Amino acid sequence: MTDAYDWSRFAVTMHYAAPRERVFDYWASAIGLQSFFIGEAQHVDADGNPRAAEERAQTGDSYTWEFLHGFTLEGEFLEVVPDERVVFTFGGDMRVEVSLHDAEGAIEVKLEQTGCATEDPARAWSHVNCRSCWIYFMTNLKGVLEHGTDIRDFEHPERNDSVSIGWS
Repeated sequence: MTDAYDWSRFAVTMHYAAPRERVFDYWASAIGLQSFFIGEAQHVDADGNPRAAEERAQTGDSYTWEFLHGFTLEGEFLEVVPDERVVFTFGGDMRVEVSLHDAEGAIEVKLEQTGCATEDPARAWSHVNCRSCWIYFMTNLKGVLEHGTDIRDFEHPERNDSVSIGWS
């Protein structure tokens, strides 16, 4: 008998053929996140000063991210270890950790999200929706990093609605 599935967490792993520092910059800077994930991003340091778009976030920074379809998310960078790990709050009680590891000929990126709602029926919704969205955006990052192609549909932002990605 196996243990019951843990709906409160999931992990997604992908490999990128790019230098570690470059992969990290895509996760730690506003301009990097905008290139594959967010429509508009602003990072603010602990003193309330906005960071430059290409500047890496630091532990304790806050963020405001607006998705292409207009949904806005605010949170905090809980931990930033240069070229190794970025941890941030996500959608209230959830937490995302993005860690980079050397792999043969690539950089392995492991994204772990915890704190997904576990009560029914939200249990499946936050878990499955977030997981499918991260797979989409991490795949988009691969296209951006390795081929210079962003697969998001900027002419029809409603088609990028993260709530609809992966759902029929």
